[in-house]
Order: sequence, then C-alpha cells, then structure tokens
Amino acid sequence: MKLKDPFLWLRALWDHGRVPRGTRAQLEARQLRKFRCLVAHVQEHSPYYRAIIADRGIDPATCVPTDFPVLTKQDVARHFDDIVTDRRITRARIIDFLAQSSDGGNLFDGKYHVMNTSGSSGELGCFVFSHEAWISAASLGVRVAPLRWRQRVAYVGVAHGHSGGVNLAQSGNQGANRLFYNIRTYDVLQPMDEVIDDLNAFQPRVVTAYANMLKTLAEFQEQGRLRIRPQRIASGAEALLPDARAYVERVFQMPVTNLYASTEHLYMGITLPGSDGMHLMEDDLIFELNEDHTCVTNLFNDAMPLIRYRMSDVLTPDRGPRQDRYPFTKVTALVGRQEHNLVFINQHGGEDFIHPAVIAEMLVPGLKAWQVVLESLEAFRFRACFEHGITEQRRQAVCDQVSDILRHVLDGKDMRNVRFEIECVDSLPADPQTGKFRLVLKTPHDASKAV
Repeated sequence: MKLKDPFLWLRALWDHGRVPRGTRAQLEARQLRKFRCLVAHVQEHSPYYRAIIADRGIDPATCVPTDFPVLTKQDVARHFDDIVTDRRITRARIIDFLAQSSDGGNLFDGKYHVMNTSGSSGELGCFVFSHEAWISAASLGVRVAPLRWRQRVAYVGVAHGHSGGVNLAQSGNQGANRLFYNIRTYDVLQPMDEVIDDLNAFQPRVVTAYANMLKTLAEFQEQGRLRIRPQRIASGAEALLPDARAYVERVFQMPVTNLYASTEHLYMGITLPGSDGMHLMEDDLIFELNEDHTCVTNLFNDAMPLIRYRMSDVLTPDRGPRQDRYPFTKVTALVGRQEHNLVFINQHGGEDFIHPAVIAEMLVPGLKAWQVVLESLEAFRFRACFEHGITEQRRQAVCDQVSDILRHVLDGKDMRNVRFEIECVDSLPADPQTGKFRLVLKTPHDASKAV
C-alpha cells in the first residue's frame, strides 16, 4: 500500500507521545475542540447528523456530546448510508467488498479501511475509516510496543480478513513503522505445532495474542516445547481472567499488558507502564461510563462518525487515589463476553482448538447470524439464522457455502475427523441469565437454555 504522505505515521506517533504528559484539563480541552470540529464536519457531510443538529437546534460552536442522542448498533445498520460522510460509501457496496476481499490490506475504493465484526448481536457490523483516521488510531500501538529499531513482534490471532486485531498488528509494517517494527502474524487457523515451531525460530521480542491463546502459549512454554524470551507480552480481544493472567506471568516471568480494543474504535484501553490498572485511551475517544453499558464518541473517524455510540461493555472506574501521572481515566475492570474456544481432538489424536473469532470472519451473503453448539470433542452443530425473505433455494446455497467454509477451517487445523451439522433457525435469542448473545455454547444443555 502506497502512502500519500510518508510522514503521517511519524506525526501521529509524535502527537500520541505528547498527550500522556499533559494534564486532565488539557486533555478535556483537546477533546472538546476536536468534538466541535467533528460536529461542524458532520453537519456539512452527514445527512443523518445534519437532521439531528437541525431538529435539536445544536450549535456546533458550543455543543457537547450529550446534546446528541445515543447511537445504537441497530441505528448504524439502519442509517449507515446517511451516517457516512462520503456519499459513494454505501452498506451494500461495503458488504459486497467484504464478500470479495479476504485481505485486510485491501482498501475500499482505494482509500478506505473497512473492518467487520459479528458483534454481540451476532449480526454483521461494518465500519469504515479514512486512511488518515486509521493511522491516527493505529499509531496508539506504540504504547503496546515502544519504538525500537526493527524489533520483532509476533501477533497470534485471526491473521486474515478485515478484523481489527490483525489489521492493527499489520499496520506496524506500514510506512515509517517499518523502521521500528518487524511484525509477523500467526493465524489461529494453523495447527499449533506449526505456530510453536515458527515462534521458536522467529524469537519475538514482543508477543500479542488473544487471552486464551496466551494461556496456551504459556502451557507450551512450561512444557519446553515453546522456547521464547519475549520482553513484553500483551493480551487482547477477550477478557484475561485473573487465574490465566497469573499463570502467564509466572511462566514468562513478566507482567502482561492488557489491551482493550474494538472494531468500531480500534484501541480503547491499555495497561500503561507503572500502573496496575487499565487506562482508557481518551486521546480521540470520549467515554460515558454507565452501570450496564458504555457510550463512546469517536473523535478521529471523519468518514463514519460515531457520536455517543452504545456498547454493551461495562467499564468500572477506579475510585481510588491516583498514583500515576497519566491524565486518562483509569478503570479497574472490563466486563466483556468471554467466549469459549472450540476444542476438538484432531485426526492425530491430539487436542487443539479453533478460536470463535475465526468463524466470526465468515461472510456469507444471506446469513444473518450464527451460533455454534459444541456436542462433543469430535462434533458440533452450527445454528444458522438467515436474512428475512430469502428463498428456500438461496437458503440451501448459503448452507452449502457455510459447510465449505467450516470444512476448510477444520482441514486447516488437521481436524478432518470432526463432524458437524447445520441447523436452520428463525432466531438466536440472548442468554436469559446474562442478556448477552453467545457465539459458542459448550453443551447441548446450554443450547436448550438459550432458546
């Protein structure tokens, strides 16, 4: 990918280097300036926000985020074409682009980064970033892996498609970042033996991976099969539970940096040096913390502005005395969905797993939502929910395509022995106990409770 300006990365890195050294008052003043510039921008270029500004009599020169209504994921899906600020961007074109492109490095219309997620509702969410906005957000990765000359970084996760994690990782190999990083990605689709062998050969200085994957790597390290000596370890994409964290830190003899990121806003929180909690990355995000949800106003995404975007994540602020120098809000806990890996016995008789994020990358037109029910160590059921109004013939075509994708995933993990069936359902209700949608159910008993 050619960059219009080779210094965009350096400018973003410099900007993010200054913010943590400022005061809280300076940070909030910066946020407000950026917010009002964003409102002036959306008033001119976004029909959705132009109508809200007119209906509510909002003055871009004096407004604050709470002048705007809360924006839900359903609102984004329903009003996508009017929210975006470039009239050439449409949800239909984005979905068609995602269906044809499996490389996150491909830019929509040659200028926009596109991310997708299944989200807590299990439905496809599409998010678009201008190249400049992407650089501004992705450069926050310097707080995970400080600048060093060509330092080796290993990312272990979904290494294909348009998910946020792999694209954030691969951004370290773009532009001026190539001076500082040598990033290698490892796909969780690969058999673990291959991942372990390559990590031993690469000897990364920094390792970033899903929480469950980090625990697996620690197990291999303790067994002596993995032999690496990283100087920094970061966990992201899912909650790192206390016992798993303690185990990883004991095995690798270093603290784990906890990352909080999303497809919608990219980096959102990081464990900063000298702190035992997580700080919210408020350089270009404004957080509203509520008891059962969080609203986030995105200040950097000029292509797809999200003002007071509602997320189901619950962030618990740290009310204790401040013992660090950072101006950012510190949180003590992040409550998110802890999905189960799909653990199976492979064709060689060994235990391996498929991370649910791998299947979340599956984009099949006509498939509205999905859920996996683990029946045994060699069988599972894929529950498919279809778009409204599609024909029976189209349903069968969707099932055939899903079957081909699942078989490809299993073959790639040496799991040709694992059986599955596709179950067509009308809806996928949330868990009655948590109110949240679960992508993976561990047992048929769980499945019966969720319907």
